[in-house]
Amino acid sequence: MRTHVQVFGCKVNQYEAARVKVALGADYVNDPWEADVIMVFGCVVTAKAEAEVRQFVKRYLKIGRRVILTGCGTKVALKDLSELGAVLVPPEGIDKFCADHIETLPTQLPFTPERSRGFVKVQDGCDRGCRYCLSWIERGRPRSRPLSQISEEIEALRNNGVFEIVLTGTNVMLWRDPEAHRVGNQVEETQERAGHGAVYLDLLEAVGSQAARLGMRVRISSIYPEMLTEEMVQLLLSKPFAHHLHLSLQSASLRVLRDMGRGSLSALERGLKSLLDADPFFALTADVIVGYPTESEQDFLFTLSFLSQHRFSKIHVFPFSPRPATVAASLSPLRSGLVKQRERLVQEFSSLMKARFVRGQVGMYRPAVYIIGHHLALTDNYIYVPSEPFDGIRNIRITEQSYMM
Repeated sequence: MRTHVQVFGCKVNQYEAARVKVALGADYVNDPWEADVIMVFGCVVTAKAEAEVRQFVKRYLKIGRRVILTGCGTKVALKDLSELGAVLVPPEGIDKFCADHIETLPTQLPFTPERSRGFVKVQDGCDRGCRYCLSWIERGRPRSRPLSQISEEIEALRNNGVFEIVLTGTNVMLWRDPEAHRVGNQVEETQERAGHGAVYLDLLEAVGSQAARLGMRVRISSIYPEMLTEEMVQLLLSKPFAHHLHLSLQSASLRVLRDMGRGSLSALERGLKSLLDADPFFALTADVIVGYPTESEQDFLFTLSFLSQHRFSKIHVFPFSPRPATVAASLSPLRSGLVKQRERLVQEFSSLMKARFVRGQVGMYRPAVYIIGHHLALTDNYIYVPSEPFDGIRNIRITEQSYMM
């Protein structure tokens, strides 16, 4: 059967969708109107994202297509779509479903000629239980890929001309090597040495060493603030990691973070200072939620001050969106006009910070990889520079036409 794959949301969904496309082979069609079956990787991180997925699924159910919904939404937010005929497959069941109904999914994502950067999924799922977040409920408990499988995929990508890999997962901090766990005492000793929850450093050290050997660069898709310990800073500066971190910050107010069920920022400020001392143009970007029900004007302004003080170069802002089955959904919301005002202020602030970050580097050189098909190079610190094609990692001069997305 001709099958279309539609992706909403995060890089984890993009990675899993790519595996399905590879398995489909010649049965994959790019146009959903030409498909008999449509597999949808859903996103419900906000009410707006949920509405977009819901509208798409209903449109194709209405004209008689078979719709398979996976990704986020199958357990809570979009569960009612099964009553309209959608087949719901939770993220942890996608491999078995495809093996039973389509084809066995590849354990590695093969190189595709139109990509010059490789996304490598290291884990899925989360158990942090942030009070505003539905994703940890929808994606299930943490599940990690073995380090041996990750290393094999990186090697294969390098052999096919990829020079930058992006490590991605629902929460990279929760990575654990399932093969190491079977060894027994060895992993327990590692956990004692690194401290509970710091086993991800073993992953970063191994991948960083492999990238150095292969002449590659590593970028991490997103980290939690508490990950930026002194040990991680040293890893980022001593191994070939991109000088760019995207933080799942959400707020800099300790009171709001506590209300959100988030972790401490105790290590973050020291870590940020160390990175900027080593490289004043180390790119820092962040996700920020504005208008959380308990966020005061003082909390909001403190977050803006924190972002400015630590020279963040880009902010991805989300207006608070109550999600079903979360603790925060029961809180009294702030006025919608106030939330929109705060969202607009952060967007304007982010635009200014991006422009200042790039403008301060015009004429300088940064190591970059070429983005195939776009006449652009991407620097280690996340600046897009107009460029002619080239192979490998090359120092590129930042021009006045350069920009941050």
